[in-house]
Amino acid sequence: MLKNFKVLAISLTTLAGLTILSAHAADTASFTPPKDPVIVVDKKANQLYLADYNEGHLDIRKTYHATLGKKVGDKLMEGDLKTPEGIYDFLYLKQAPQLRAIFGPLAAYIGYPNVMDKNGSKTGNDIMLHGTDNPSRLEKNFDSLGCVVLDNANVKEVISFLKMHDTKIIITKDFSVLKDSPRVDKAKAFFERWIKAWSDKDLTTYIESYSDEFMSEHMNRLQYAKFKDSLNKKYDTINVTASNVHVYLHEKYDLITFTQHYKSTFKGGHQAFSGNSEKSLYIQERNGEYRILKEESIKQ
Repeated sequence: MLKNFKVLAISLTTLAGLTILSAHAADTASFTPPKDPVIVVDKKANQLYLADYNEGHLDIRKTYHATLGKKVGDKLMEGDLKTPEGIYDFLYLKQAPQLRAIFGPLAAYIGYPNVMDKNGSKTGNDIMLHGTDNPSRLEKNFDSLGCVVLDNANVKEVISFLKMHDTKIIITKDFSVLKDSPRVDKAKAFFERWIKAWSDKDLTTYIESYSDEFMSEHMNRLQYAKFKDSLNKKYDTINVTASNVHVYLHEKYDLITFTQHYKSTFKGGHQAFSGNSEKSLYIQERNGEYRILKEESIKQ
């Protein structure tokens, strides 16, 4: 069912006249630039890794020292001075003079709080990857208001690899427990079963893939099951495939992102509904089995 795993070639990022070329003016002779970049922040090591996505595993290409929030731990609320832990998108860029001097010449805004944070009633905003106007801050491991701070030259280099709303930043408590985890293969197998059950109209296997507390819009798990059952009866065939599949691991939950291709027909072969969408599944192991906690969709 899986068509292919995504390989990105990022050429440039543009925002309000700001263009950052991926020719990478900074010296890249000492490392191999990633084809499919992922940013990892290891809070235990106070390091940021520029990594290359490789079938669910992350190959580290370059390491940078990162200064993090003044308070240790996962962010819970606005003003707690902690750096959040989770898997996030980058939302947009801002540069001087629109950016306050304290944040250096360039910043990438991080999508905290995400759907999982909001589900946990976490608050706060304006979490960024940024530089600084005071290089002495970088001698400290913990000196930000919750942001991830790099040397100005390094932040420009890292940001040159980013694609807004696509490149992920994984902020971990301890990356060593995630690197090369066998959970990658387990998550892929779970995803394939879920897709197959959907296409096969196997409602039992499909609904068992969701956690008890799962909500879809205003439907709880039972209501969602009844809704899906009504579609199974309405359509003669349902075909769901996925491409550009990515699996990202974290201590709190894992994330699967993909492009969904959906087609259905009525009896007689007449086309019913078809469409593509970008989807995200937030999954977590429960008693040794994965379950879907949250599902997000963006129609194309």
